[in-house]
Amino acid sequence: MPAHNLPRPEWRAAALALVPMALALVGLYLDERAHFGYSNWRSACRASGFDVAALVTFTIDLMPRAALGALLGVMLVQALGAVIWRAGGAPRAICAAHAGCALGMAAMLLLCAWLPSMPLMIAIEAPLAAGVAALLCQGGTRPGRRFSASLASKVPA
Repeated sequence: MPAHNLPRPEWRAAALALVPMALALVGLYLDERAHFGYSNWRSACRASGFDVAALVTFTIDLMPRAALGALLGVMLVQALGAVIWRAGGAPRAICAAHAGCALGMAAMLLLCAWLPSMPLMIAIEAPLAAGVAALLCQGGTRPGRRFSASLASKVPA
C-alpha cells in the first residue's frame, strides 16, 4: 500500500487501544449471562469501599471471562502489531495503544463500581483510552526542546 494511503499513527493507536476493551466487553457480557458477574462485582465493590486489592480480587473472581478477554485483546494487539510493523509509525502506535488501554482500563476499574450505568462506563472509557493512545503516539513525533539545533550549538565542546 502506498505510504500516502496509510492511516496516521495516532488513529492507528486509538483503534488498537479499543481492541482489548472490546474483547473484555464480550467477556463481561458472557460473565453477566452465566452468573451475574458484573452485577455481583459492582455490589461487592460498593460494599467493600475503595480498596484496590479487593477490587482486583473481585474482578478476577467474579469476571474471569472479562479478564481473559482483555488478555486475549492484548495478545491480538501484539499480533496486529506484527502484521503492520513495517508501516510508518507502527511501533510507536503499538506502544501507545498498550499504554492508552492500560491507563483507560485502570481508571475505569477504579470508577466502574460507582458509575450509574454500563453505557456511561463505555462512553467514558473508550474515548479516554483512544485519546490517551493518540496523544501518546503524537507526543513522540516532535523533537524535544533539549535536542533542538539552537541548544546543541551552545554546548561547549
